[in-house]
Amino acid sequence: MTLIVAVACTLPASPENQATLPPTTVPLPTATFTATSTPLPTATPTPNPAARVELGDQALFYGDWESAFAEFQRAFESSPDDEVSYAARLGIARTHFLSGELDEAQVILEDMESEERFEPLLAEVSFHLGQTYQAQGNYHAAAGAFARYLELRPGVIDSHVNEIRGDVLFAAGDYPAAIAAYQAALGAPRLNSSLDIELKMAQAYDLSGDLATALVAYQDIYSRSANDYLRAQLDYRLGQIYLETGETELAHQAYQDAVTNYPLAYDSYLALVDLVEAGVPVDEFQRGLVDYYAGQYAVAIAAFERYMQEEFADVAAALYYKGLAQSAFGEYQAAISTWEEIIQSHPDSAVWADAWEQTADVLWFHEGEYRDSAELLLNFVEQVPAHPRAAEFLFVAGRIAERGSHLDLAARIWERVAAEYPGAENANTAIYLAGITRYRLADYLAAEEQFQKLLAFSTDPEDRSAAYLWLGKAKQASGEADAARAAWGQSAAIDPTGYYSERAGDLLAGIEPFTAPLEYDLSFDLDAERLEAEKWIRTIFGLPEATDLSSPGPLTDDVRFQRGNEFWRLGLYEAARGEFEDLRISIAEDPANSYRLANHLLELGLYRTAIFAARQVLNQAGMDDAETMSAPIYFNHIRFGPYYRELIMPASQVYNFHPLLLFSVVRQESLFEGFVRSSAGARGLMQIIPTTGEEIAQNEDWPPNYTDEDLYRPLVSVNLGSSYLNRQRGFLSGDLYAALAAYNGGPGNAMTWKNLIPPDPDLYVEVIRFKETREYIKGIYEIFDIYKTLYDRTP
Repeated sequence: MTLIVAVACTLPASPENQATLPPTTVPLPTATFTATSTPLPTATPTPNPAARVELGDQALFYGDWESAFAEFQRAFESSPDDEVSYAARLGIARTHFLSGELDEAQVILEDMESEERFEPLLAEVSFHLGQTYQAQGNYHAAAGAFARYLELRPGVIDSHVNEIRGDVLFAAGDYPAAIAAYQAALGAPRLNSSLDIELKMAQAYDLSGDLATALVAYQDIYSRSANDYLRAQLDYRLGQIYLETGETELAHQAYQDAVTNYPLAYDSYLALVDLVEAGVPVDEFQRGLVDYYAGQYAVAIAAFERYMQEEFADVAAALYYKGLAQSAFGEYQAAISTWEEIIQSHPDSAVWADAWEQTADVLWFHEGEYRDSAELLLNFVEQVPAHPRAAEFLFVAGRIAERGSHLDLAARIWERVAAEYPGAENANTAIYLAGITRYRLADYLAAEEQFQKLLAFSTDPEDRSAAYLWLGKAKQASGEADAARAAWGQSAAIDPTGYYSERAGDLLAGIEPFTAPLEYDLSFDLDAERLEAEKWIRTIFGLPEATDLSSPGPLTDDVRFQRGNEFWRLGLYEAARGEFEDLRISIAEDPANSYRLANHLLELGLYRTAIFAARQVLNQAGMDDAETMSAPIYFNHIRFGPYYRELIMPASQVYNFHPLLLFSVVRQESLFEGFVRSSAGARGLMQIIPTTGEEIAQNEDWPPNYTDEDLYRPLVSVNLGSSYLNRQRGFLSGDLYAALAAYNGGPGNAMTWKNLIPPDPDLYVEVIRFKETREYIKGIYEIFDIYKTLYDRTP
C-alpha cells in the first residue's frame, strides 16, 4: 500500500524539519495560519541499506548534496549486499560530480568500472565517467567511456550518446573521429530533427580543412532549414569559404543573400561589414535595416537618408525605420518629427498607421505626455474611423489615459469602443475596464451600468463572473448589501474553479484572499484511489473488465518510452521529458494509455507531464475544469499533488507561508518540474532569474559557492524562492497580492500598482498593467482554492 505521509497544519520547529538555509525573515503582524501541530512521522526508524540508496537518490534529485552523500555513504558502509553497495558507490560518485568534485567522482567511477560487475549499473558507471571526463576537459577519455556505455547498452539512446561522443571528439580537435560519431548518431533512431547534428558534422569537415564537403553540407542545411538566423549564419560562413577558395563573386552573393533576406540576424551585419569593406554596393535600405537591428543606429540613419535620395525609393518606409533608429538612439523629438512627416505626407503608405502608433508610444513612454499620446490616437480615429486599426487605437488610447491617471478620460474612451465598434475584438474588455475605472472614480452607478452592459453583451463565463463580482462590489459601495450578495452568488455559480467565481465565493463567506485552512491533511492512499480510478475508467470508456491498467503495458514497446526511461535513469531529465511528452501527445485520445503513462511518470517524478497525461483522461471523458473536481479523487491528487513536500514544508515554516500557498506558487511557476527553463531565462521549480538568484543567495549567504546552475536544484530553488517572496511581502507591508505581483512583475512595478488605489485586493488585480502578472495572481488563487478543497480538514 502506498500512503503519502500525513501532515497537519504546522510542523514542530525541530532541526530535522528546518531548511539548512539561514534566512532573513520579515515578521508579519499576525501569522498566516495557526493550529495544533502534528509532527512528521519518520518513514523508517532505521532505514536498511537499500532504502538508504533510495533516500540518497531522492536527495540527489532534490539537489541536496549533503543529505545524498550521507545516505549513500551509510548504505555503502552497512550493506552486506554487493549490488546495493555498488549502487551506493555510484550514488556517491554522482554526488561528487554534481557538486563539482570531479576528481573524487573520477576516482570512484574508474575503480567501479575496473570491477566489471553488475552489468546494468556498469553501463551507467561508464556514462557518468564519460560525463566526468568531459567536464574535466579529458575529451578522448570521455569518448572512450561513452563508447563503452554503447557497448553495454546498445540500441536505446545510441543517437544521443553518439552525438555526445562527436561533441567531445570535436572539442578535442579530432574532427575525423567526430564526423564518424556524428554519422553514427544520424544512423540511429532519434526524436528530434537531425539538422543540429548535420551542422556539427559540417563544421567538423570545415575545421578539418575539407572545405568542399563542408560547402555542400552547409548548402544542404540551408535549403532545408526554416530558421532565418541559422540561414544567415550559413550564408556568412559560405561567404568566408568562397573567399578562402578564391570565388569572390560567390562570396559576395552569399553575403548579399544574408543582408537582403535576414536583416535581423547579427551574422547579416557581419556580412554587411565585409561587403562594405570590399567596396561592394549594397542596397541602402537593406543596409539601414541590418544596421538598425544590429544596434548601429547612427549609421542606419545615414543609410536611410542616402536611400531616400534615390529615384524610386519607398520614402515612407525609410522614414519609418529612420524614426525607429532615432528613438532607439534616444532622439525622441527627432523621431516624432520623422514620423510626423509620414503622417502628413504619406497617408497611403503601409506604415502610415504604424507611424501614428510609434509616435503615441514615444509620447507616453519616453516623454511622459500621456494625454497628448491619447489625444493623438483619438485624432487618428476621428480622421479615419473606418480604418482597420481604429478600434484598436481607440482602446489603446484608453490604456494610455489610464496609465497617466486621467481616469475620467480613460473611462469615456473605453465607453466609446463598444458603442462605436461593437464587433471589435476588445469591445467587451473595454466595457469591463470602463466599469472598473468608474468604480475607481467612485461613480458606482456608472460602474454598474457598464457591468450590466457586459452581462448583456458577453456569453463568456469568465467575463460574466467578473461582471457579477464587480456589480456586487459596486452595490456594496453604494450601501446595497443584499444586492451585493445576490450578485456575488451569481458570480460564484457561473464559473466554478475560475478566479472571479472563487473570489465571489470568498466574499460571500467573508473570507480574506488566500485564507488558509486551520487544519489540513496531505495524506491519501494512492493504491486504494488508483483502484477506484481504474474501475471508473473501465466504466466510462467501456473497457473490458480484464483490461490491465496497473502497469505501463503496451507503452513498454514504444521506443519513446524506452528512451525516456533511460534518459531519466542517467539524469538527462530534459531529454527524458522530450520523449515522454512526444509520447503523451501521440496518445492524447487514448484514455487507457494516458492513464498508464500518468502513473508511470508519477512514480518517476516527472510530475509536469504526469499532470498533463492525467488531464488527458478527463478530457476524453468530456470534463471541463469544474467537472474534473467530481472525477475520482486520484486524478486530482495527481494534478494537485503535494510534490516536493519534504522541501516545501520546512520552507513554509521558516518563511511563515502556508504550505498550500507554496504548493500553489510552485505549481503555477513550473508545474513541479525542477529542470524547466522559461523563455525569459528563469530556472527551476520557482522559476528564478539568475540575476535575482544571485542577489538572494548573497543576501542569505547560501548556498556555498553559489552558481546559476544551483537554481536547478529543487532544494535551492524552494528556499531562495520562498525567501524572495517573503522579502517582497515585507517590502509591500504584508500585502500578499502585491508580493505575488512583485515575484512575477518586479517589486518596483508592484509598488507602483499598489500606490494607484486604496487597499483592495480585487482592485489591485485590475490595475496591474501586465497581463501576465494579472493572470499569474489569478492562476495561483484558483490553484490555492483547489488545494484547499482537496486537503482542508477544518471541522
